[in-house]
Amino acid sequence: MKDAPRHSFGLALSLLFFLAAARMVILSGEYYPLHGDEAQYWLWSKNLDWGYYSKPPLLSWIIALTTAVLGDREFGVRFASPFLHFATGLVIYRIGEKLFDRRIGFYSALTYGLLPAVTFSALIMSTDVPLLLCWAVGLYAYLRVTEPTPEPRWWLVLGGAIGLGMLAKYAMLFFLGGMALHMMLWRRDLWTNPRLWAGVGFAFLVFSPNIWWNAQHQFATISHTAANANLGGTLMHPKKLAEFVGGQLGVFGPLLFPVLLVALGALLFRTTLTRRLPDERLGLLAAFALTPLAVMLTVAFLSRANANWAATAYVSATVLVVALTLDRARWRWIIPASLGLHIAVMGVGYGYHDLAKLAGVTLTRKTDPALKAVMGSPALGKAVRQTLQQMPGAVLMTDERMIFALLSFYVRPPAQQVQWNPDGLIQNHFELTTRIEDFRRDTILYVTRQENPAALARFEMAEPVGRITIPLAKDYAKVFYLFRMQGLRG
Repeated sequence: MKDAPRHSFGLALSLLFFLAAARMVILSGEYYPLHGDEAQYWLWSKNLDWGYYSKPPLLSWIIALTTAVLGDREFGVRFASPFLHFATGLVIYRIGEKLFDRRIGFYSALTYGLLPAVTFSALIMSTDVPLLLCWAVGLYAYLRVTEPTPEPRWWLVLGGAIGLGMLAKYAMLFFLGGMALHMMLWRRDLWTNPRLWAGVGFAFLVFSPNIWWNAQHQFATISHTAANANLGGTLMHPKKLAEFVGGQLGVFGPLLFPVLLVALGALLFRTTLTRRLPDERLGLLAAFALTPLAVMLTVAFLSRANANWAATAYVSATVLVVALTLDRARWRWIIPASLGLHIAVMGVGYGYHDLAKLAGVTLTRKTDPALKAVMGSPALGKAVRQTLQQMPGAVLMTDERMIFALLSFYVRPPAQQVQWNPDGLIQNHFELTTRIEDFRRDTILYVTRQENPAALARFEMAEPVGRITIPLAKDYAKVFYLFRMQGLRG
């Protein structure tokens, strides 16, 4: 199949923009409240810094920009997500075009835009969204610096992309692993190229403010990231590994992920057993996919790993799978079949509640995952605000990070807040930045999921002032208990 004009960059741009615009229309309806993590990122955006307890700062900077224009609402928080994915898809087009041709670039971009993970991710604001764009830009820049006569500016673009990616999420470190693997097998000359080290130096210069912030805060973010791996217990969890692998079918797609595993296995077999390196283009893409995927498969087996932790693998994996399948008669059906399947998944996912209503199906906690994850927060914020109006000057206290963040967003006007942390261990940003001791004599409104929390015994005066019940389905309601407290003991 020849590289036909119909596979133009302009057509890819138009289709990806249509996807972004459709997702923007859905977001503008503000049907889904913020997740607790999104509310936390929004709260960080009101106090811009070079770092936070659990994440680097780039996402909070983006949210600060979008909410400054669109206001502090769900749409403002999530506004950038569809367009960042749109930009990532365009860069992936350029990667496929440069390595192969416009046809591979076109189908790679479209495949990325319709990946199940992107379909979901484009409707939320998470650290993976800017990370994937930085990864794609970094990969394209790396292709440019490996040309016979590279332009010097691409070394700066490479370093800048890595540095910004690190400011988005520390998973950008896997990018350096992909570079190292490719250079060891194909481009050993780059190890002695001073421009390589200048580019890496520039990356760490861009990232250095976060290192400085961590040094001022006992390396809180780095410690939290390491703790997430949870490698201190039993180091064999085949069930967790199986769950992670199963999750990748939902992230990359039930057709694409098996093809990727077969492709990576075949490339590894050829390299290790026959001592023959594959086509360098395929090897480069495999190197950047294999590094994060292998690390996360190992972490999943030794402890646990969330399905999205290997998301960066799928930037190059998308191009790899498209390139391997479109030129093979037996496999050529996979990409169009996958695109069709993913469009169907997107349609069902985006219209899930409307389709259920049309079908006369009453959703329950088991059939509607959004109920437990995000629904009910606006009602909680309204009820808490009404209680606070009867307690002028009261400080709002919570014992869960998610509740703290959600009340920060949904209680308007905002109240002064504190996180209950009786053991003094710092396990989230709010325990790092607030202290109950600073409000020893203040009136406290305590919001908790516990009917009889142990915290009551730590105050001279503690009395219940209400219960908030938020019915979300016939079999599910969220319940919160409110207490008025004063006079911290000890």
